[in-house]
Amino acid sequence: MSAEEVAVTPESLVPALEAILFSAPEPLAARAIAAAFQGKIPAPVLTAALQALQQQCEVPGRGIQLVEVAGGWQFRTREEYFPWVQGIARVEREEKISPAAIETLAVVAYKQPATRAEVDAIRGAASANHLRSLMDRGLVRVTGRADVPGAPFQYGTTRQFLKHFGLESVKDLPDPKDLQRLLMEQGRGPAPEQA
Repeated sequence: MSAEEVAVTPESLVPALEAILFSAPEPLAARAIAAAFQGKIPAPVLTAALQALQQQCEVPGRGIQLVEVAGGWQFRTREEYFPWVQGIARVEREEKISPAAIETLAVVAYKQPATRAEVDAIRGAASANHLRSLMDRGLVRVTGRADVPGAPFQYGTTRQFLKHFGLESVKDLPDPKDLQRLLMEQGRGPAPEQA
């Protein structure tokens, strides 16, 4: 079915939309999806079709879900089915990230843009090696230079960071107070008077 033959209703776009998203290896932004329809679909109709497809994937018993991540839309395996997919999919084996690197990543994510000195001051430890490691993994990048003597590099997170953590944007990061509460509930955080 060509783009010219598609009736311009959200319901009629869902099958074509599903095929487009299924074939995409990366999250697709709405403008890229619109380009697949050669710009002939009004934005409100495309948005409604995406929402309709997302709702269809929420039906109990579905193995996938449609999520908005890293500024685009992507099908993802539901967490409860990952053990079966992992056995047949070519899933890249990820090296574990050390707790110190996770601390460094968290400081950069919440403070960005952040210089190495700022990250070191917040963590109370050197972070140069961790920043380099996170850059090698594509989770952190240089975003510019600080307007201070020496003009040190400033760091920020990447689109890969958003994809990896299932975030649409850094605005979707949990509030630090919520993180503290969750860690305390799990018995892994400091007592409230120490926080």
